Amino acid sequence: MIKPIHHPGENNSNVIRDHLVAIEPRSLRTYTPSQAILAKSAGSFHWTPEGRKLYDFTSGVLVANLGHNPVRWTKRFFELMGWNNLGAANDGDAYFSAVTMTAYNAATPIEIQASEKLLALMRVHPVGVRMQQVLWAASGSEGIQKALWAAMAKDKNRDMIIATRYGFHGKKGLSNAITGTENDKERDPRVKFISFPMCECNDLSMRDKPFDFTHYQKELDALWHQYGRKLGTLITEPYLGGGGSYHPPKEYLQMLVRFCREKDIVFILDEVQANFGRTGQNFAYESYGIEPDIVVLGKGLGNGVPVAAVVGRKDLFDCLEYGEASDTWSA
Repeated sequence: MIKPIHHPGENNSNVIRDHLVAIEPRSLRTYTPSQAILAKSAGSFHWTPEGRKLYDFTSGVLVANLGHNPVRWTKRFFELMGWNNLGAANDGDAYFSAVTMTAYNAATPIEIQASEKLLALMRVHPVGVRMQQVLWAASGSEGIQKALWAAMAKDKNRDMIIATRYGFHGKKGLSNAITGTENDKERDPRVKFISFPMCECNDLSMRDKPFDFTHYQKELDALWHQYGRKLGTLITEPYLGGGGSYHPPKEYLQMLVRFCREKDIVFILDEVQANFGRTGQNFAYESYGIEPDIVVLGKGLGNGVPVAAVVGRKDLFDCLEYGEASDTWSA
C-alpha cells in the first residue's frame, strides 16, 4: 500500500495501518478504501482494536462457513489433536471471541507483530540488510511462486530464470519449472539450469582444498553471452535437500551473488528447508555470508502450521500491483 488509510476515532488501528504500509507490500491485498483492522472475531462479527463491532458479510472470503471461532467445532478439533479443551461452555455458547483466523483483505495486530518480529530477526546479521518487507503465503512452493513473480515484475523484458540443477522448489507452476533439470518433461523455456557442486559435496577430501569455481563461472558467463539481459533472476537453495543433503562450499554461493550484482540479476535464496537453524544459524544466508535480494521461508517457520514467508527488497515487491500476490490464506 503506497499511503496508509486512516479513519477518525481509530487511533490504534491507524498505527497498525502505518506499520502495514512499511513492512508489507500492497500486492498482499486487493485495494480497499476501508482497510479494516480486526482484533478478534466471533460468529458473524469482527471487533476492531478500538472495540467497534463489524458485521462480516464475506465470511472471511467464503472460508468461515460455520462462523468465526465456533465452539463446538473448535472443541472437537482440540480433542482430535489431543489438546486441552476450551474449558466449560454452555450448550448455548455457539462462538467464542478470539483472534481472527481468516482476515482476507483486512489485517490483524498479530499479523503485524509477526511481520515486525520476523524482519527484526532477519536483520540481526548485517547480511540481512535487504530484508525489508514480508509477503505471507501458505506453503513453500507458493512462496517461491510469489518470489519469482516479484523478481520478474521488475523488468518484464528480463523474464528468464537461472536455477541450479537437482534442486527442489515445488511441484506446480513456476516452482516446478525451476525444479530438477532441463531433461525433465514440459520444461519452461524461460528456465536455464547451471551446475551445482555435487562433486565437492560428495568428496570430503575436497573440503580442505580451495574451491575452484572456474567451471561454474564459465557456465554463468556462457549463459550471459547467449541470453544477456533477458536473464533477470537466479534462484538456488543454500543446500540441496531433495534426494540427499548436499552442502556446497561458501564460495559457490558467494560467486552466484557476485554474478547477480554485476549483471543486475535478482538473487533468490530458497530457505524453505534450510531456515531456522538447519545450517547452524537462524538463516542460511547468515551461515554463508551472502546478501540475498529475496529469501523464501517455510517448513520450520510454522513448526507444523502451514505458513510460509517471502522476505526481501521493498523495491521488488513494489513492482507487484494490488492483489497480485494475495490469496485466501496470505494474511
